[in-house]
Amino acid sequence: MMRSSRRAAAAAICLAATQASAETPLAGCYERIYDEAHLGAHRRQIVRHVRLKIAPTSVSPSEGGAKPPIADALLQIWTGKQKKSFDSLGACWSEADGLVCNGSDSAAETRVCKTKAPGVRDCRIDDAHSGRFRIAPRPGGALVVTVLETLELPQTGSDVGPFLYLSPTDPENRDFLLQASPGACK
Repeated sequence: MMRSSRRAAAAAICLAATQASAETPLAGCYERIYDEAHLGAHRRQIVRHVRLKIAPTSVSPSEGGAKPPIADALLQIWTGKQKKSFDSLGACWSEADGLVCNGSDSAAETRVCKTKAPGVRDCRIDDAHSGRFRIAPRPGGALVVTVLETLELPQTGSDVGPFLYLSPTDPENRDFLLQASPGACK
């Protein structure tokens, strides 16, 4: 009797995990730290470290309109020697074989930049749009994060800057291949 109860409990846990995975595609933690050899070959790349956590959404499906959110994605990016990351938490919806996510909205009120060029700025390029990125699976549990629309990421713990801007027109800072890294998001 005890053995069948354990089997039933294990089956229930497996079923719940399968359902959660089906409800939140690509759920998990992914990361890449670029080594000096890669950065030496890509001198214009300012992104040094990328981490992505995909989890069930906190947004009500009724708030999503035609494309209801199914996941939340916390994108964290480090540049240069900075210890603090630049972060964007976005609601994501299913598209093709992956997810498309909105960037975070920032309430920062600061001066407007004179340039629209990507990079780290103490001003805002555009306060009307927070950007968008795609997450697409790759073989072996990897995935690619691609900037679709200029993405604004405020520095962790600050809503007044600095800000990191990534552009879909910048090939060195637009696509990031990440590997599954369950321990990185703890």
